[in-house]
Amino acid sequence: MQYTAIVKNLIGLKPKRSANLVVSGLWSQQNYDEMSKFCEVNVVANNITANDCTSMVDPSEWKIDKDASFFYFCTNETVNGFEPDFDTYPWHLIPEGMPVVGDMSSNIGTKPVPWDKFAVAFMGAQKNLGPAGCTVIIVREDLFGHADKDVPILCDWALHEKSPDTYYNTPAIFPMYVTGLNVSYMNQMGGLEYYTQLAQQRSTMFYAAIDESNGFYSSKVKKEWRSRINVIMRIDGGNK
Repeated sequence: MQYTAIVKNLIGLKPKRSANLVVSGLWSQQNYDEMSKFCEVNVVANNITANDCTSMVDPSEWKIDKDASFFYFCTNETVNGFEPDFDTYPWHLIPEGMPVVGDMSSNIGTKPVPWDKFAVAFMGAQKNLGPAGCTVIIVREDLFGHADKDVPILCDWALHEKSPDTYYNTPAIFPMYVTGLNVSYMNQMGGLEYYTQLAQQRSTMFYAAIDESNGFYSSKVKKEWRSRINVIMRIDGGNK
């Protein structure tokens, strides 16, 4: 639903009605498929066609539409084991003032987020925060109220924000409640710092086992782009 909501709430910010999108793996490709139903989508870079998601397309080759309404990327591609580093991401290429949208479903709560860089972030709770049936959406306040007139009701961010108690419809209470309990537990365990260290420790050990297996295991993703959350690997060239 948020693939649709992003377009229908933000595309009217600029007259051209286009969007910038980095295709870095399966999930951003799915978003492209949905977004292209409603607007012109400018593919800034496509890791799938360029190198089978082994690396990020060199930023010098990025093609950014300066007149687009927003810039979108997925912060961790689970299926492809691909995770951009916030510290080295080419933020300078994104036009000043252009809202940045991030799909953080699979790595939220595992490393610090530069919130000053993002205008919108969304995440399915079922990956790291709670049970399926709950979605977390963070929207900068000045972006409310720009939705297309034909925005689906449940995709209208402003409608939810302005509704009594911010609930337009009867929400899925149980997954929301359990998500709240789990996030509270995560804070008791040491919060973001603890889970950042845990993700780094686990992925370091896992990748070390792969790299030191004398070729029995392999990972196609270049080291600087390897996900700390989703490790993909092959066994003996895929023949066994």
